[in-house]
Amino acid sequence: MLRAAFERGLRGPADFFKSEDGLVTVEWVALAGALFVGAITVGWIVMNGLQAPANTIGNGITSCEAAAAQAAGSTSNCK
Repeated sequence: MLRAAFERGLRGPADFFKSEDGLVTVEWVALAGALFVGAITVGWIVMNGLQAPANTIGNGITSCEAAAAQAAGSTSNCK
């Protein structure tokens, strides 16, 4: 009885990978992992690639705000 259970336990992973259900599960796990890694990569690229342009825009807004404060609220001089 113990030997039969042991042999079934050893066949389990082999049967899992031989059946189509096992293959579909492995494909979905691999696909989900690839999507996760891709999302992290895209997020990192966007975060690091847009820091300089964001600083430029922020500095422009700050200088325009200062100009508007000096010109009694007029932003016509802002570029």
